[in-house]
Amino acid sequence: MGCFVNYKKALLNTPGMVGGYMLEKTYNGIVQFTLATTAAEIAQVFERLPDGVSKGLAAELDVAGDVHRYDAEAKRAYYFEKVGTNLTVWSWNDVQRPHEAGELIFLVVSSVASLDERLASDFYVRATNRPVTPSPAP
Repeated sequence: MGCFVNYKKALLNTPGMVGGYMLEKTYNGIVQFTLATTAAEIAQVFERLPDGVSKGLAAELDVAGDVHRYDAEAKRAYYFEKVGTNLTVWSWNDVQRPHEAGELIFLVVSSVASLDERLASDFYVRATNRPVTPSPAP
């Protein structure tokens, strides 16, 4: 059984486990980033995902190392990447159509540069022809 399947089970089998200090960053109204570094954090990521996004995700990550998903109901695209024992998740809101998600992920996986806030926002603009919206004020 792969390591990401075991991460999900680790949280489910740990009484009272609430999670750690997972790095989560919302860069603007569109782009979000999560870095999960422990089994409990990775399990938290999986638990928060809609069923249609999480189904088969752990097994695919173990085989491929990176996986993308599109949640048509939430209009949200995801890019998951296994880096050693860590899990990085980039997600984009307001992805209105599956072809936008496809173009967005194509830009991500074809890039020779490491994904960061600037590239993630730029790829969204290029894939959707819509601007990135600023984050709402707290």
